[in-house]
Amino acid sequence: MRRLWLCLILVLVTGLVYLNSFPGAFHFDDFPLLLESPRINTSDFSYGSFLDQYGGRPLTLWTFYWNYLFFKDEPFSYHFVSVALHALVVAEIFLLVFQLFGQRLLAFGCALLFAIHPLQTQTVNYIWSRSVLLMAVLGLASLLVARRHPWAGLLCLQLAIWGRSEAIVLFIPLIFLSRAHWKGPVILALANTAALVYSLLKYTPREIGWSHPDPFAYWLLQPVAFWKYFSLMVWPIGLNLDYDLTSPSRWMWALAIFSFLGLCILAFRLRQRYPIPALGFLWMAAMLTPSLLVPNSDILNESRAYLALAGFTLMASWVFYKYLGSMPMSLKLAVAAPLLVFLVPLTVARNQIWTDDLALWQDTVLKSPGKARAHYNLGVALAREGKNKQAEVEFETARDLDPQDDLSYAALGYCAEVRRALGVARLLYRKALRLNPENTYARQGLERVENRIEG
Repeated sequence: MRRLWLCLILVLVTGLVYLNSFPGAFHFDDFPLLLESPRINTSDFSYGSFLDQYGGRPLTLWTFYWNYLFFKDEPFSYHFVSVALHALVVAEIFLLVFQLFGQRLLAFGCALLFAIHPLQTQTVNYIWSRSVLLMAVLGLASLLVARRHPWAGLLCLQLAIWGRSEAIVLFIPLIFLSRAHWKGPVILALANTAALVYSLLKYTPREIGWSHPDPFAYWLLQPVAFWKYFSLMVWPIGLNLDYDLTSPSRWMWALAIFSFLGLCILAFRLRQRYPIPALGFLWMAAMLTPSLLVPNSDILNESRAYLALAGFTLMASWVFYKYLGSMPMSLKLAVAAPLLVFLVPLTVARNQIWTDDLALWQDTVLKSPGKARAHYNLGVALAREGKNKQAEVEFETARDLDPQDDLSYAALGYCAEVRRALGVARLLYRKALRLNPENTYARQGLERVENRIEG
């Protein structure tokens, strides 16, 4: 009963911290991949995607399908699911840490810090990041039931992989929790890895895996990205939707990679003497490994650190428990209160920015003025509000920063079309299609313009 009450307290705190994030808003990929996706806004869901589109997150899309079926484009319902899933993850972390170490204060502190940390705001507020939340809920469920019900653990792990393919990495802790049944997680991981490779070969998504334009440059930045994630866990100031990481010097890169590998080796060797902090660091490294190894369009993305943060909060809670565990409750509260006063306002303030698409991209451009994508998406947000002149300025900036960006040319074509400069719009749409013949927006825009010119 005491554990149940503590879980309820954690869920209540999570809800209160994210209360100002309602009703929520759609951003970025929410429009093309959710609201405009024929796989979601259709009368029938394609269940075959569970077998051949692992990289497409079929379980996540299935939940979006039902969400859209009942609530259409009402953001409140989608955001409510995200907050509820985050609260469930918080409760699962508490139960898992307590199950592993039997220390209630340690488990509560770890889950509480995980719940209120500002780094989680992107995952919770960005509706398309439901895949991360589903992966976390089902992945942690597989670990919770692994010892008593190994087959149920395998089922939960499979569902987690269907939510987001990065969940494959959870087979490692699943083996450690149920060593007598190690074959099941290994076979499941191998089968899903093969299915994922097949899916990537068949559908070849842009800028993912071997389709990435410069995988070597991506890998070169990942050791630095790891320590950037860690620094945001320690000091979550300056959170950003689109970070602008530059190539490190040789010395910086060497320091980043050797310190990372050195700490991984040290944590593994000290796992018997200091099991809690060692497990925390190894968990953090393992949860970030898929995004560090598989090239993606984002060098660094806050949502990738969602589950990894549990390792950091476990280490931080262990420090608190080790040095203050035997002290009076009043002293514990005196130490914990400043931390809460520091973190909660940051989370609430970040929530507020996420409630408005225009405010979010203005904040992003302010922090990453050299990123073409930030300016492009600010232009899109301005265009949705009818501020076409301001939008056109942002699209021009995006084009100047990245002359090979077909989306910027298509957007400039749209702006020219709105102000009835049809000849200019046609040229811009054609330029976008030369850069990317699969640009649907440019193709549709060109057809509209040509019909108007011929008519």
